Amino acid sequence: MKSQHLSRRSFLKRSSALAGGLVASSLLPTLGGISRLAAQDTAELEPAELVFFLGANPQELATRQKIMDAFTKLHPQITFKVEEAGPDPVQKLLTDVAGGTAPDIIMAWELTYSSLGQRGVYADLNQFIQADADYSSKVIPDIVPDLLAMFNWNNQQLVLPEQYAGVVLYYNKDLFDKEGIAYPPSDWTDKSWTYDKFLEVAKALTKKDDSGQITQYGYADAWWPPLSADVWAYSNGGNWFDRSIQPTKSTISDAKMTEGVQFYADLSNVHHVAPTVEEASTQAGPDMFMAGRAAMALTGHWFYPAFSSTDGLNFDVGVFPVGPSGTTAKTDLGSTGLSISATTKYPKQAWEFLKFAIGPDGQKLISESGLFVPVLQSVGQSDAFLKSHDKIKNTQVFIDAMKNSVPLPITPVWNEISDIWGREMDAVFRGTEKASDAHAALEPQINDLLAQAQS
Repeated sequence: MKSQHLSRRSFLKRSSALAGGLVASSLLPTLGGISRLAAQDTAELEPAELVFFLGANPQELATRQKIMDAFTKLHPQITFKVEEAGPDPVQKLLTDVAGGTAPDIIMAWELTYSSLGQRGVYADLNQFIQADADYSSKVIPDIVPDLLAMFNWNNQQLVLPEQYAGVVLYYNKDLFDKEGIAYPPSDWTDKSWTYDKFLEVAKALTKKDDSGQITQYGYADAWWPPLSADVWAYSNGGNWFDRSIQPTKSTISDAKMTEGVQFYADLSNVHHVAPTVEEASTQAGPDMFMAGRAAMALTGHWFYPAFSSTDGLNFDVGVFPVGPSGTTAKTDLGSTGLSISATTKYPKQAWEFLKFAIGPDGQKLISESGLFVPVLQSVGQSDAFLKSHDKIKNTQVFIDAMKNSVPLPITPVWNEISDIWGREMDAVFRGTEKASDAHAALEPQINDLLAQAQS
């Protein structure tokens, strides 16, 4: 997204949980609107101005400001100074650290935090968690386990997840209704929604004018094509690395991966139910969907506010189709989180803010905003989240997605991998190269980078 539509893409490139009912009963009761967990924190904190390093569009910044304001209301002696990350958050942060002006609280992105972790930028949050009995026993078990694990590097919990940022299938209900076509399913385990069924529906929803010009596409990509294509491959049973945390080798040449990616590329280049690369350059996928020129679109929850505020757009969300080698629909496990600088002068104050932001109160505020999917399972099932999405019926799709996700690769060489991967895959998306050939060329290059990361 640009401006209003700022997405994760800009940043992507550069303990078992307790039962939901048990956790909800221990966390959600409030005293004057503030949870008991926060209200019980009566320890006196020394005054401090915390520098908060973050990247966000104006809507996201406003929501995080509400969290800061709510915290300051509890602790008036703690104030905040926001430092915007800019177009290259990693370089900006490294420059600050090298200059001795590191922030106190740092927003972190799943695909880039490990390179900063290797440089000792973050404090190990385990020291705070283990010393905080209430938080460790009541909140940590409520965080989606896979999201928590995503930010654990070399047995150090360097970041706490703040929001889930996976992708789902948006669809225009009016366009489906006009053709009398059933909506995509909202159940991630629905095996009837196959590649073939999706293609049949996409063809029926692709329209041309009298001159043969396509005026409406069955599908449009509203994310970053290399990552989108792999989401399709996940639903075909594929995975692109041997493990998510510190992968040692790529498995991108596996037939399940290449088959899924090829199906994605063929949607535009063979079946013409999706815009080609050239066509997408004239109008982006999100804009096509909002204008009613695409019946379905792949993108993340972060687009819900833009879609829900678009006049005349009657939409909902569903799951991806299952490929011939897949068992159930899958998506990606993405997240942003919050961390504490290893050099902060105010570790206690920073920790108090982190546990407030990633606790029942902060998670309730982000849920009510409609901007984020909460990482606390209890809050995800609460009215704070479910009722903040009154434009759609299938809000549960976002919550269930976390249990049907393939983690993104966490490696300090991600930027290098994404560069060569994006370049190599461009030919596939333009229809001039097969996915199997591109993946065969990519795999050894990726493995060389992973080997360097391990050395």
